[in-house]
Amino acid sequence: MELRYYMPRSDLRDYVRAYYFYSVDIASSETLCAELGNIRVILRGGGMLQMPGGQLEPSMSAFLLGPTLGSYNLMIEPKTAVFGVGIRPEGWHALFGVSAEELADKVIDLTAFSGGILMSSIEEIRNAETLAEMSAAADRYFVDQLNKREAHIRQRYPVELANWLLDPNDLGLDALMEAMDVSRRQTDRLAKLYFGASPKFLQRKYRALRAADRIRAGETAWMNAAGSKFYDQSHFIKEFKTFIGVTPKQFIDNQARLIAQIQQMRVQSALQIPLASF
Repeated sequence: MELRYYMPRSDLRDYVRAYYFYSVDIASSETLCAELGNIRVILRGGGMLQMPGGQLEPSMSAFLLGPTLGSYNLMIEPKTAVFGVGIRPEGWHALFGVSAEELADKVIDLTAFSGGILMSSIEEIRNAETLAEMSAAADRYFVDQLNKREAHIRQRYPVELANWLLDPNDLGLDALMEAMDVSRRQTDRLAKLYFGASPKFLQRKYRALRAADRIRAGETAWMNAAGSKFYDQSHFIKEFKTFIGVTPKQFIDNQARLIAQIQQMRVQSALQIPLASF
């Protein structure tokens, strides 16, 4: 397997997390944890995705994978290569004019979002010889989208939501409402707009992701990895498997191979991006 990362240009980084190139020589089936969402352009090969609800989705030639609200599986054909784009919460509305909730746990034909400019960019990516050239083509497309939508002013709501979700103290909803200075109903609406689900559901997801980060950092005692918000060990194991795709013990044993490889390559690429991050 080959996995390499490349950063978008600086003025896109509020909307685009990173670009990546992924390729495999042999067929494989891999588990991935709940994540933010991606664009994927198939350069060769293909495969299937089994979404959190169990439905099977064929990988289109270029598709948008919305935020996933649980772990999912990739079934990859041999000799497959993919150019991918990690989308940040602000990117859904700024780049595509859609709510993250509309795309949650969905695989969407990317060409449905735009016309000739997007098709031209996809072809440019496919014809590029290096990851840097693919990334430059994607940069040009996203800058064009931002200019069209005049989406240059960063919104503070997704920042406040991200800070709340990543806080190791597991703050309550009152703290989120105070930080955002909006009502409970508006808080729920904004969480779905940018992150695809309600604050309470997202908090469950990010508790599990933070626990996985602690295990990756070397923590093996379940109570220390879990934090204080799980009822007991069985509750922790159930939630961990829902969002990570394997049990904590299986995760320690690196049975979630692709997740482990992704984290290793991020470190090697000097991308300090834990699983629980934006």
